[in-house]
Amino acid sequence: MPYFLSPKVIFGKGALKRLASELEGKGTRAALITDRTLREKCAELVESIRAAGYEVAIWDGVEADPTLDMALAANRFLLDSNPQWVIGFGGGSAIDTAKAAWVLYERPDLAAGDLTKSILPKVKLNLRQKARFVAVPTTSGTGADVTWVAVLTDRAMNRKIIFAHNDIVPDLSVLETNLTIALPRDLTASTGLDVIAHAVDGYISRQQNDFSDGPCLQALKLAMNWLPVACRDGSNLRAREKMQNAATIAGLGFGNSNTGLSHALGHSAGAVFHLPHGRAIGIALPYSLAYIASNPPSEGVPDPVERLAELARFLGIHNPSSRDAVDAFIDRIRSIQKEIGEPLSLRDAGITEDRMMREIETLVIIAEKDPNMYTTPCECKGQSLRELFEIMWRGVA
Repeated sequence: MPYFLSPKVIFGKGALKRLASELEGKGTRAALITDRTLREKCAELVESIRAAGYEVAIWDGVEADPTLDMALAANRFLLDSNPQWVIGFGGGSAIDTAKAAWVLYERPDLAAGDLTKSILPKVKLNLRQKARFVAVPTTSGTGADVTWVAVLTDRAMNRKIIFAHNDIVPDLSVLETNLTIALPRDLTASTGLDVIAHAVDGYISRQQNDFSDGPCLQALKLAMNWLPVACRDGSNLRAREKMQNAATIAGLGFGNSNTGLSHALGHSAGAVFHLPHGRAIGIALPYSLAYIASNPPSEGVPDPVERLAELARFLGIHNPSSRDAVDAFIDRIRSIQKEIGEPLSLRDAGITEDRMMREIETLVIIAEKDPNMYTTPCECKGQSLRELFEIMWRGVA
């Protein structure tokens, strides 16, 4: 990627209040997309938007694992309210739904076509003719507030639909730490593992570059240090701030390099078994890294073992053998998973052996077609991929 993409990020104390000055004089109508449980928590956000001279319309139909139908419903809301600013308020599901609805609001012609096909970078979107986009995350995981991707589920086909385009990067990201205080422990844990996976995948991606490396390193260090603290004490404001920062910084990292095998595996498992996104990715991460470290890299790709050893050394894991350092790094990830109570395998996540065997061919087919396979530093397909899913279900001894 010969450029670095980033929105303007508003962070620190009073971030929501400072949003008003960013919006003032740039319109009179705003539309907020969120879920029902968060609607009552958006009062300060709505107040700030109104202080900038806007009428605010709210749509609260977002649900976990957002679907294409959900995005189309949100799009109809935008067409009715005709805003100059679209605001996604919530976790990755809310922000991705808002992104997709915004794209279709700007480009209603796309809604008339086949949306089961991905919207990819080569398409000319020409967004921002009607509205700009603000992301206000209430979780610390997806990095959706700064990235160029929105992921939806096509439930009829058990697959993910990817909106991936530079134009989709939000104009503004607003990080208000207080919004994450009430995040349940299990959601704190699973979304936190997603941060770690974003940073690691971004660092070893085939598209890694000097500009993406720094954010990936910093995000990884923050998340590895502060995720256990946030899970032990959800009221620890410093831990919440560090994890929120880590999520967005990781988004800037992988958003400018891309993710890889853990996300291809996790997207497939999430689509088939309807696991929460962060949990599916967290389960996949150690197995994906062990596979990458055990297989030859694709031609012209920096040695992922050496790259992973660099991550290990950055975290204070010093070992004379790069491969031993990678193994120790993977063990560190598993240790955090255990500490925060996240499952270490698909079996631990409640997937029965019978269900796994019934679905394994579907898992392989979906994963092979996932765009993240193209940025994975080694080949993984066919029988190798099938065996990897079997290991993900069985777990390590």
